[in-house]
Amino acid sequence: MAFKLPTIQAPSPERRILTPSEAREESERMKAMGAAGLATQEAQQQANLAKTVAENMKRWHADPWAMVRDQVIYTLDQVDFDSPVKKFPAHPWLEKITREWQANKLIAIPKSRRMMITWLTVYLHLWLAMWHPGVAAFFVSESERKSEDMIKKAEFMFRHIPEDVMLKPKVKTRQCLIEFPGLDSYIMGIPEGENQLRQYTATAILFDEWAFWKDPQATLGAAKPCTQGGGRLTVVSTPGKECFYDLCFDQTM
Repeated sequence: MAFKLPTIQAPSPERRILTPSEAREESERMKAMGAAGLATQEAQQQANLAKTVAENMKRWHADPWAMVRDQVIYTLDQVDFDSPVKKFPAHPWLEKITREWQANKLIAIPKSRRMMITWLTVYLHLWLAMWHPGVAAFFVSESERKSEDMIKKAEFMFRHIPEDVMLKPKVKTRQCLIEFPGLDSYIMGIPEGENQLRQYTATAILFDEWAFWKDPQATLGAAKPCTQGGGRLTVVSTPGKECFYDLCFDQTM
């Protein structure tokens, strides 16, 4: 017959009821541990957000198309009543125009309706002013009202950049003007006319629907001295007038 050892039960640890003061101290200790963990988590989230913002700003400062590609630029589609505010479409032809604009300081762009060419060129000049110090950019159209419409497009795009993706520069707006005081940069809207630009030195000038102005050649001639030394001149228009055909294909610029 096998010998069976007796089962010895280990003594259970003695439980002690905490006094009210000890219970309060334990509760405070647990709360402090939880708060410390939450603070660490929040600090890590803030650090991650700051890193993302820094990476965004480095990328967007270097490349205007990156903001379109990253879907942080919005446009206003007044035909769509249900969803008028839309992300800027990253169409291949718009990227191609962006690259040409970056590579060439004198450029003429034929356009047609609904191709987003005016929105794109307005955005490119907004990008120039909001990311670079000392920029003097000008939107020129047939009338002051139409130039103001271009200014409003730029303001709309700037206002709709999400607040948590970058540190947006301080902006001031008034009729036909957007200013970035911290950068000493601005965009001004003016009507056509050979005397309108004469007093300015321009970093960049955008002509919209140039071929349909009253005297496009005179304004073009007046703009050339304003951009001497490295300024940009972008001419956008619907085709159909001989002067714009000559500008695009005969290198009259």
